[in-house]
Order: sequence, then structure tokens, then C-alpha cells
Amino acid sequence: MKKISLYLSMLMLAVIGLASCSEDLAQPPVITPEGGLGDGSALNPYTATQILNGTQMSDKWVTGYIVGWIDTKEGTDNRFAAETATFTTPCSLASNILIAATPDETDWEKCIPVQLSTGDVRSALNLKDNPANLGRQVTVKASVERYFGTNAALKSVTAYVWGAQGEEGDEPTPPVTGGGNGSADKPYSVAQMLAGQTGTGVWVSGYIVGYIKSNPDGASSLNEQWATFSAEDAQASNLMIADSPTEKDYKKCTSVNLPTGAVRAALNLKDNPGNLGKQVSLKGDLAKYFGVNGLKNTSDYAWGPKGNAGSGGGTTPSGDAIYSALDAKSASLTEGWTFENINLPAGLESVFAWRSYNGNNYLNASAYVSGTAYASEAYAVSPVIDLSGYKSVGASFDHAAKFQTTLTQLCGFAVREEGATAWTAVAIPTWPAAGSWSFSNSGNIDLSAFAGKKVQVAFKYASSASGADTWEIQNLKITGSK
Repeated sequence: MKKISLYLSMLMLAVIGLASCSEDLAQPPVITPEGGLGDGSALNPYTATQILNGTQMSDKWVTGYIVGWIDTKEGTDNRFAAETATFTTPCSLASNILIAATPDETDWEKCIPVQLSTGDVRSALNLKDNPANLGRQVTVKASVERYFGTNAALKSVTAYVWGAQGEEGDEPTPPVTGGGNGSADKPYSVAQMLAGQTGTGVWVSGYIVGYIKSNPDGASSLNEQWATFSAEDAQASNLMIADSPTEKDYKKCTSVNLPTGAVRAALNLKDNPGNLGKQVSLKGDLAKYFGVNGLKNTSDYAWGPKGNAGSGGGTTPSGDAIYSALDAKSASLTEGWTFENINLPAGLESVFAWRSYNGNNYLNASAYVSGTAYASEAYAVSPVIDLSGYKSVGASFDHAAKFQTTLTQLCGFAVREEGATAWTAVAIPTWPAAGSWSFSNSGNIDLSAFAGKKVQVAFKYASSASGADTWEIQNLKITGSK
């Protein structure tokens, strides 16, 4: 009996020991798409492991953890190898990151290089400016392409979402209304500028929060080192503005170029330290300045939230009102509008639809369905509009599009004379900023070539298997002068 008891005791100790070892060796839980294998859609993205195993795809979603970056050693070693894979911060390069299936991966052969091109994606994801991103799970929309000598890499990143899933393009998040359109009455905000808004001769508004200090050893950037939130030792050639007068985060600020002249004399902090904290509206061109989307060629200013009346950005055509449609307050599509389908994906009745969200209504166009982009071409066509007696005519509308791949290349605005079948494309001056569903104005579209005629106007939507954006359109206005 003593021997049996001894054996039972030893057996119990062995079981307890094995259980302890099992718990000690257990790996932390890893969040992967449903079923462990993704299909590249927003709700079920590919895993890092699938990419390493040879999955090929274009403009699809992939999820993984940011585990490091590739140190090219100042260009002397442009390889992806054990010597260049770096799993710690600080980081000295903003152009790439490494992702893996687990947050604690340190085996370079189990990692995927991700190229971060200049723009919002790089600003948000890179470890140089965001060391706290190390270990975070991110889902990116990208293509598998050769990079740093490996075929299992991601390039052409067009979007990202923190966490295990992307965002569906055919079911957009709520449109953001109330943003500026670049006019004197509704200037763009700093947030819109940083999101990539484009335009020339437009108005922006913000609070003067500081300036960007010069780098004695070379070019400066709007970063933690050179952003200065005071008027002390200010330089007269630039300003820093933000959407809040107390902003101290340089990532929420943008830069303003002050050319020599009256604008510089009135606004610069070197000669006018009391301007710090004041709200100002500025007219100029949206362009890269100090490494961010800032304002250059600043030509006019006005204290407060609005620009000078009569000199505001050219976003609304002048003259008599001739025609309006697609009103954001209307619950239904404007009477007389029709859809002409040239190439419609199988199973889809139309790429156009009139939609409403929280009382905001808009014409929606998309051939992105259930995580897949389809080739398409269609027109949303107005009834005949009589331009008889007018010598100059212009049009404008508000539009939004968060995920932008082929939007500006394949979509557009078009006009044709009554009875004609062929369309004439007319350039849209300003496209909406990528990154949010924020509506912005198209700018004045010159239709004077059709003055005196009866015409139809149309919104052309087209897409390809490489990209099918969701385009939202509202508040079309056509005006003219006799």
C-alpha cells in the first residue's frame, strides 16, 4: 500500500509539473481574422502568414503587428536580412516598417517589409515619429510587390485602420459635414489641410500657435525638434497654425509661408508677438511646406474665422442661378435625373444610388462590393438645362471620397449638347481630401464653351479591378452671366 501511495503521489506531481510547463510555454493570444485565413476583404483581411506563404494580391487588406523596421544604415545596406531587420526603437527611417503575425516576433524571416510612401499613411504608421506604434496591430490596404529584395512585401499602401479589420468602401462611415470648402465664408480647417486637401487661391482658417525654427545644418521640417510654440526668436517668413489656440502637438499643426510684403508685415510673430493665439483666415495655395500639407503663396488675410468677402477662393461660380440639383436636404433624387450604364458588374443593378445618413443626403457611386473592386462605367445624367442668353456659365458641387485609388483618373464631370450621345469631359478643379468622408467643394467648373446652348451635365463614375472608390456628390449649382 505504501508503494501504491508513493507511485500515486509521484504521478500527481508529474501531472502538476507538466501543467506548469504547459502554462509557462503558452504563447500570448494572437488576433487573426475569422477562421485564421483571410480573403483580403475589410472584414476578413489576409494574415501576415498568408503573405509569407506566397499569397499574391493587389489593393487588398492585410493585418499584422508592427514589430520593427529595416535599417539601411544610411544607404550602405539596402537589403532585408538579419543585419538590417531592427526590432527596437528609436528608429531613424520613416519610409518602412515590418509587420508579423505576432506582436513579439523577432525572427526576420517571419516578417513582412511594408513600404510607407510620403503622405498620411507614413505620418501615422512610421516608427521614427511614432515609436509607441511598436507592437500595435494594424490592418493596411496594399499590394504584394517586391521590396528590399523579397517578394513577400507590401507596397502601394492606400489606407490603414488600427486593429484586426479594415473599413469597407461600399458601406462608408458617416459623412462628415460642416467642413470648409475653401471659400471666404467657409475656409478649410487645419484638419482638412493635414488630411491632404488640395487647391489654389483658397481660404484656410486657424489659430496662430507658433513658427518653425530654422535648421542651421540644413532643411527644417515641422517636427518636434523645430516646431516652436512661442513668439520668442521668431522668424518672419513662416507661421504655424492649428484648429485650437492652445495646441501644443506639432502633428496637429500646419505651416504657412509668409512671402515678403503686406501679409508678412501684418502676421509674422517676430514683429507682432501679440498675434500668438489669434484666429486668422488666409488665402493661398495648398502645397507641401516644411514637410506637411501647408499654405504657400499667401496673398491675403482676415482676422477671425472668415476671409475677405469678394476674394474667396473661386469655389462658387458667380452670376444668376440657372439650375440646382442633388440638394443635401432632399430625401429623394432630383426629378429628371437618369442613370446610363455602360459597363455594369454582374449582379449589380446600378453603381449610382441616392442615399441618406443622419439627415445628410447625397448621390452615392461605387462598384466596390463585399470587399471586391469591379470594373465599371456609368453616368448620372441631368435633364436638359437651357443656357440660352448666357455668355459665361459655371458649375460647382460638393463631394467626398475616403478611399481614393482610381477616383481622379477614372471619374469626372461631363457635358453634352441636347440630342448628342458623346460626352465632353470638363476638369474638376478640386477633389476631396482622402482619409475621411469630409465634403469639400469642387471649385468653379467653367462651362462657358456651352453658353447659349441647351445641355445635359453628368457625373461619370468608372472603376477597375485595381480600384473602385466610393464617390459621394451633393449640392450641384449652375450659374451664369448674360
